[in-house]
Amino acid sequence: MKNKMRSSGILALAGALLCSCSFSGMAQTTSGAKAHSSDDRDWYKYSIGVYGGVQFWKNESRSNSSESVLVAPLFTVANPDSFAPGGAVGIRANQDFLNYIGVEEAWTFYAVNNLRLNPVQPYPTQSVGLGARNGQVYIGPLFYLTPRGSRVRPFFTIGPAFQYWWPTQDARAQAISSAVYGMPRLQSRNGAALAFGGGIKFHLSERFDIRTDARGTFTTNTHFDVTAEPGGAGSLYIPQKGSQLGLQATVGLDWKWHKNAVEVTPPPPPPPPPPAPGSIGVSLSASPTSVCPGDTIQVTASSNAPDSASYQWTINGESTSQAKTLVFGTSGRDAGTYNIGLTLSAPGFNTGTGSTSVTVRPYVAPHGTASVSPGEVYVGETSTISTNFTNACDGPVQPAICTASEGSVSGTTYNSTGVQFDASISGDQQKNVTITCTAKDDRSSGTATTSIVVKKRANLQAVRLPDIVFARNNARVNNCGKRVLLEELKTYLDKDPTGRVVFVGHIDRGELKKLRLDDHRALNAAAIISAGSGICLNFNASQIMVQASGEDQGGADFKPYFCEASVQERGGSRVSSADSRAQYRRVEVWFVPTNGIMPPSAGNAKDASSLGVSKLGCPR
Repeated sequence: MKNKMRSSGILALAGALLCSCSFSGMAQTTSGAKAHSSDDRDWYKYSIGVYGGVQFWKNESRSNSSESVLVAPLFTVANPDSFAPGGAVGIRANQDFLNYIGVEEAWTFYAVNNLRLNPVQPYPTQSVGLGARNGQVYIGPLFYLTPRGSRVRPFFTIGPAFQYWWPTQDARAQAISSAVYGMPRLQSRNGAALAFGGGIKFHLSERFDIRTDARGTFTTNTHFDVTAEPGGAGSLYIPQKGSQLGLQATVGLDWKWHKNAVEVTPPPPPPPPPPAPGSIGVSLSASPTSVCPGDTIQVTASSNAPDSASYQWTINGESTSQAKTLVFGTSGRDAGTYNIGLTLSAPGFNTGTGSTSVTVRPYVAPHGTASVSPGEVYVGETSTISTNFTNACDGPVQPAICTASEGSVSGTTYNSTGVQFDASISGDQQKNVTITCTAKDDRSSGTATTSIVVKKRANLQAVRLPDIVFARNNARVNNCGKRVLLEELKTYLDKDPTGRVVFVGHIDRGELKKLRLDDHRALNAAAIISAGSGICLNFNASQIMVQASGEDQGGADFKPYFCEASVQERGGSRVSSADSRAQYRRVEVWFVPTNGIMPPSAGNAKDASSLGVSKLGCPR
């Protein structure tokens, strides 16, 4: 009977604790929440803490034996105190993600509830105590009755748990050594559980809360592998069917972090005070505010003045118009900023004033830049000129007109043809040419200059080939001479098709001058490389220069080329190297590369095309 009363008292104590926590929290929250709510107070999202308190367990077991004396279950007549009350400590973590709902993880890692067993009677010993420890892991929701940020927050919870038990080493040894009880070695037991309860969090300081909790745990009976049926007087047993209910009352301290500051929108600034009764407010606006000399600006006033008010306009402090609007003329005014003022007065009102400023821009003559691309060209090439001119206050700028110190300009194109270089210099040359561009508006003009580099490649020297020699009083190019033209000279023509060929014809004294053999000899050589039929080449006749020098050898030394017996010649065309006068019956053969220098012996040479070389055809 005494044990039953103790069990009921424990349950009553737990219920009273829960009710008192809830009602106390609700009562305090009523006033606390009014002053501090989640809308007007900062709150912390996370907390972690420690707790400690007392823990009670009672079993409710069922046995198949009519002789059984229940040693562990709760609410039994035979043995209501299966576990001795004891202390419990643990740690917990909270996450308050929502205003009224959070999540908690708790671990009661050490609790002392020693096992009490009563031997089957009759037996001298009435009670046997064995050391037992237990722990619990819990995760579940927290349902708050007040919002985040409140100083007092009652809550309740229910969720799954894992309950585990283990006997102490002394208890295991005692069970084995006390063979009289007929017990095996005690074993640890664990299993799923349902945890429930509630509590209150009290705001202690900025970072700390103190809290009280009352928790209940419902789980299966813990039998430690003790036999389930009695074995005679003095035996110990624990029925293995049934459940057990635990109660835990604790006090804890929580530390909070991750503060969520509530953004407080500052109140809007107060509106400006209205004008005092009887005062005139004046506001001026100008359109446009910046003009060129000669333009006008319209200045208007906004005011609460009556229609009978008098207007007095000023420009830089000097009185001017008394109209309701002001037309500000800029003709004859210097460039600068002008202050426009207005004074309004009316009977019964305080005088009102307002002001604004306008700008008269100065005239700026056309000015700008010029550039040329590319910036370097070879003589004869072109480049593009670009200009950019601006002005202010006198009409649009007309397109620029450019000139060059050498060469020519057409629109925006510079042509370097005509740039002169020093003829006495045969190497590379370059010259800076200045380009000047002028742009005009309605009042004046402005200029910009740029420069371009015009380059000239080095003059290449003419190449001297072997002379073609002729039989006396004969102008026919023999086969030996054709070898010079069709083999050696041809290699130069293929490499530089835009080069020129120079033939200078000579005669020996005593040859018939009336036959003009020097002229015919040079033209026949030109026909060999330009006729374009038979064995003749197709070189441009206008690129062949012909000069007849008669008996004058022109200072050009003799470059003999005799084929002797290696080439078969027609009768009367063979020339022997033993012929000492053959050096005067010759045609000098020159190849002048593109942009090369004409040989000195060319004299007044003319192109073969103008001399009618095409009439000769391809000489045989």
